[in-house]
Amino acid sequence: MALDLERFEALLDQAKTSAERAATEDQPLHYRDAFEHSLQALRMLAEESGAWRQMVARATEEFEGDEGI
Repeated sequence: MALDLERFEALLDQAKTSAERAATEDQPLHYRDAFEHSLQALRMLAEESGAWRQMVARATEEFEGDEGI
């Protein structure tokens, strides 16, 4: 699974926009929105990290010839 960079960047942009709005408009709900967008971006990175680790483990097993150990 490849990281959807466009979606990731969009989430970060949304988080930044919400945080800026919260600061200028004094609206706490915008902080919540910024936090939610940040969490979604972090979850995307976590999923990618897990997939990357699995691919490295498989490649290592294939290289060493010890699949299934």
